[in-house]
Amino acid sequence: MTAATPHAAGATSEIGKAGGFFHRYLREISVAAAYLLLLVTLALFHPAFFRAQFRATWVSAAPILVMAIGSTLVIVAREIDISIGSQFSVCGIVAGLLAVSGMPLPVVLIGTLGAGAVMGAINGALVAGMGLPSIVVTLATMVVLRGALLWSTEGAAAHLPEKFQWFGASQSVGQTAIVLIALVVFAGFAWAMRWLAAGRAVYAVGSDLEAARLAGIRPKRV
Repeated sequence: MTAATPHAAGATSEIGKAGGFFHRYLREISVAAAYLLLLVTLALFHPAFFRAQFRATWVSAAPILVMAIGSTLVIVAREIDISIGSQFSVCGIVAGLLAVSGMPLPVVLIGTLGAGAVMGAINGALVAGMGLPSIVVTLATMVVLRGALLWSTEGAAAHLPEKFQWFGASQSVGQTAIVLIALVVFAGFAWAMRWLAAGRAVYAVGSDLEAARLAGIRPKRV
């Protein structure tokens, strides 16, 4: 008998990993396959109903998916953030105001992400830096942000410029873009949490002090 070559051994190992992955997530993969088959069937035989369902489920759920990703990081680190909805609303207002002022789309995107980063940094500084309870901090910021929105906008509608209209949830191109962005964010989040040291560190912080110590992190005691 001849020994297997390194290339053949490596190929066998990869096949084994793929088989183990499908075996581990067989139930989830089966549900996803059945759902995709249903979507394809609707798109072929009832395109009007497919478009309505696509808008009602995927487009509506895409922003929630993005918010859930950020909240998952906080929860995995054994904290909580109940101001996420108010932060998301503020980011939407910032995007609308920048668009109305005539800023190009890249500037609108950067400004919106920057606003979210600032609000998240404030919560993080109060919780991680000052050691305040996260539920108290985020409850306070939720109330402050919600009140600031009502005070600043007074419920007035913003008339977005034509060059920005395509990105809206009511436009077919915007619907596709919103869903794709959410899926890319989700895929990047899943990959980072599995393969990056920073992602594994989040799990270490939220699991126990010993795991965090092994990861080189000093979480605060609760």
